[in-house]
Amino acid sequence: MNGGLILWRCVLIIMLCSAVPAIRANAASEENVTIVRMTPKQSDADASHSYLVQLLEIALAETESEFGPSEVEFMPISLNQGLILHLMDIGDILDVVASAPTNQREIQFRAARVPLLMGLLGYRMMLIKPQDQAKFAAIERPEELKQLRACQGTFWPDADILEQQGYRVVRADEFSALFELLLTDQCDYFPRAITEGYGELDAHNKANPERQVVAFDDILLHYVVPFYFFTSHRNYELAARLELGLQRGISDGTIRRLMEQHQVTRVAFPLEKWQQTVVFEVPNPSLPKSTPLYRSEYWLELPVKTRLQ
Repeated sequence: MNGGLILWRCVLIIMLCSAVPAIRANAASEENVTIVRMTPKQSDADASHSYLVQLLEIALAETESEFGPSEVEFMPISLNQGLILHLMDIGDILDVVASAPTNQREIQFRAARVPLLMGLLGYRMMLIKPQDQAKFAAIERPEELKQLRACQGTFWPDADILEQQGYRVVRADEFSALFELLLTDQCDYFPRAITEGYGELDAHNKANPERQVVAFDDILLHYVVPFYFFTSHRNYELAARLELGLQRGISDGTIRRLMEQHQVTRVAFPLEKWQQTVVFEVPNPSLPKSTPLYRSEYWLELPVKTRLQ
């Protein structure tokens, strides 16, 4: 089916499902409350969603004195990333999407260029099957890992980054399908950020006690990839508000405290716990030139044992 037709069918469904929220939004506007519409959870295993919600709320709270009160609402259905971003251009359906940037996305949409996970998104542990633990423990060089197959989302920039550097990748459109690929031996490992993978692991294993996966983190993959809040270009005021709010949240330590305390991201701390870890560095030649690498306060770095190219 044509991608554009799929998108417009999704829009119709969302508009029908959103009738009551739209009434609430009109009432809120009369009270000068800004409604900010966000994506829902991708699946029951999407444990990082609540972190992004709290981060959005921090950015809005940090800027309330300039922009006024706000309220976060959620789109009624979940779509894959290839469709979801374009909904921001339609109006009154979706205002903000959290996504890794590509050069194309930076052109099509407006990024609030403050990395939402302070650079830790690029450090990737691996979800694997329990019976494969010895196989992964024996890996010593990136060339050995490249012989195995990584599970990745079809529209994730990560998939392109890994493929460009010689890693084998198997893709799926939906987040939940990636666990199925792993458990049915269609791929060998599912790289996930150290700030999200353990929460997703727990959520999956609780929901699927007969189909467990485990974490392998003696080796981490690492590539520089920020994660931003995106808006449409027409919603430039919201983008400016989010960027300012996130900057303030980093400056006053609110975001670092959230990362250290949230049930999903706290597992990455203290950072000193990674001192015996080996990192396989993965260059990212597609990193947009607009990435604020010069803002050292935006980025955390793990003090690992060694880094191999």
